Amino acid sequence: MSDRPSAIHWDERARLHHPSEAAVQFRDGYRLFMWHGTRVPEQWITAPQSIDVTAALTWENIEERRAAAEIIGWRKVRETLMVEGKARIIDADPDPYIGTLYEVDLPDSPGEKFLDVRCGTGRDFTLPVDPKSKTALEANARTYRLKPSEYKKLEART
Repeated sequence: MSDRPSAIHWDERARLHHPSEAAVQFRDGYRLFMWHGTRVPEQWITAPQSIDVTAALTWENIEERRAAAEIIGWRKVRETLMVEGKARIIDADPDPYIGTLYEVDLPDSPGEKFLDVRCGTGRDFTLPVDPKSKTALEANARTYRLKPSEYKKLEART
């Protein structure tokens, strides 16, 4: 048995989460730091700028590794990997809504592919995509379960 939490925070999908403080706090000082339902080290939340990209990508727990990359920002992760020579651009479409496809050799997972893309709201995202994708258009189309020729016919993107 324990006392009820003095504070508790959830994300939009009802997972324990807070981007800058403990997601769960108890009166006795015990705290849980969570990133969209994944428990992470306190420092990742309270001092995210201190997370080392290489250390994050070699973290033993893969869910915590994903959380660290999200906290750092996939774009910063990709840029760091590009500088270190661990990421390669495969295809860059001039249309930002189609995006840039790149391949990354992650620890324990070489040849992962990601797509930097702009969504219909104008926000930029980095998405993991099917490693079989050869072009940004093909990767983007596959996220909708479409063929590239079908994707090009879309009238609106959301």
